[in-house]
Amino acid sequence: MSVLFRCTGALLSAVLLCGIQAGFASADFVVTDVQARLDRRELHVSTRIRLTLSEQAELAVENGVPLVVLTEFVLVRDGILWNETLFEHSIRQQLRFHGLADRYVVEDLNGGRIDTYDSVNDALKSMGVFRSQVFTMSAEVNPESPEYTLQVRSLLDINRLPAALRPLAFFSPSWRLSSGWTKWQVTNR
Repeated sequence: MSVLFRCTGALLSAVLLCGIQAGFASADFVVTDVQARLDRRELHVSTRIRLTLSEQAELAVENGVPLVVLTEFVLVRDGILWNETLFEHSIRQQLRFHGLADRYVVEDLNGGRIDTYDSVNDALKSMGVFRSQVFTMSAEVNPESPEYTLQVRSLLDINRLPAALRPLAFFSPSWRLSSGWTKWQVTNR
């Protein structure tokens, strides 16, 4: 067990040290399109998010380190003095490489769905597309209130990395992949 832990730690350290020296300018997460519609207690959402890993993160996946991408949705009613949060939801997806099958595996950690892909780019592309997601809210929205905003962001969940890699990832900009919060107007019905 301790030999395995040392080997894993050495591998992760090597991956990260290589990554510190490599460039990370091309890595980013960008929310490119969101279409959102409210219908009483349902929020219908379709999104496109461009997910691009840094060289270090991609190398880690190829060496067996699973990565979790977190996409968050927050529905807000815009107010004169303050905004009211009506609904929050997170989707977690795990990307890992299956060496024996030579395939990239994407698992929806919320629903359990698993898909496989030939390339990391195909896997990332699928992770960034949410078609016709329907979220049920606890309260019905007011059809008279026209000002609703959907805030969306996608990020690499560093807290879900293996323990040996986590401290180093916190200090490396190439691991802090996030789209930042984006705001999108929501149509009502």
